[in-house]
Amino acid sequence: MPYSVPALRCTFTSLLRLDGYLKGPQDTFYITQDYATMSTIFPETASPADEPLANLVLDYPGADIILRSRDSYYFRVPKISIINSSPVLGELIQRNPDSSDSGATNAEVSLPSVQLRESGEITHCLLTFILLVTPRIPPTREESMELLSVAQKYQMETILIHIRGSIAQHYSPPTDLRPALRIYSLAQKYGLRPEALQTARTILNYPMTIENIDNMLDIMPGASLYELWKYHERVRAILASDLTEFRTSGAPRTMTGLQCEEYNSSHIPHWVDQYIVTIANTPNLFDLIEFNIAMVRHVEEKGKKPGCKCASMSSQTIRDFWVVLASVVHGSFGKVSVHDAQNRQRC
Repeated sequence: MPYSVPALRCTFTSLLRLDGYLKGPQDTFYITQDYATMSTIFPETASPADEPLANLVLDYPGADIILRSRDSYYFRVPKISIINSSPVLGELIQRNPDSSDSGATNAEVSLPSVQLRESGEITHCLLTFILLVTPRIPPTREESMELLSVAQKYQMETILIHIRGSIAQHYSPPTDLRPALRIYSLAQKYGLRPEALQTARTILNYPMTIENIDNMLDIMPGASLYELWKYHERVRAILASDLTEFRTSGAPRTMTGLQCEEYNSSHIPHWVDQYIVTIANTPNLFDLIEFNIAMVRHVEEKGKKPGCKCASMSSQTIRDFWVVLASVVHGSFGKVSVHDAQNRQRC
């Protein structure tokens, strides 16, 4: 699909005029906007000298170099901004100090030019983060993942942080297993380890068994699905072991002074003990709301007995218990990564 020159939608307002054209340093480039289809129509007739401008998406103030996308869109930008943002692009520019667009006949247009492998859409989005203007996020999840992979390839550590933050604000977290698997598959495709691990942990919130893997083969290959399932099994095993230890040592220290009708062998309320057990089997129940639901259910069933004081459990006791429990759960997640599970499977 051709890139539709979204410069009209970006925030480079100093380069745009309200009567509908993009102005370069010397030449004025007229375009027509079709409001019925929201597409940009370029003039059918143009002189050879105008051709390099025909796909000019960005003309940034102080530009002294041209970046050219793989689909032949042009971005006039300051060289220093690109070099400072990426050591990889900086090296690429230094290796081509005198290369210029062979099609440019206009002296103002004929700046040093660097060919990139990325599309115009991805290049444009990346440049909005480099040049510190309003960020542009690609229109699809897959392109957003590609944008992250490009920033990672070019070793843009600071920009990666900003892109991740903008994507998190732009796209809501997945609320079902299939969308989560799709994001995980894209993260694996583009080599994005943080996104793969984060999504794999999100997928822990959903039941995933060998039996239902066959229904997901349209999303990702069977081998990858099996590796993800092995990761889940490994995490659940570690979580169950750590929570068993927490039930006998950590939890009792946070529940001192609490009176209840029923206790386990470690002298913590039976309902608290059962809530901890359920987390090992269903990690998505690790949620303070779920804990409060369990407490309310217990109070309704047992709390009216004289010996039960759980209804008056202090907020500080709940907070202390939750901090320690969260440390255990997150520690269990951190003991295994998706790549650890993959490596164990290959051995």
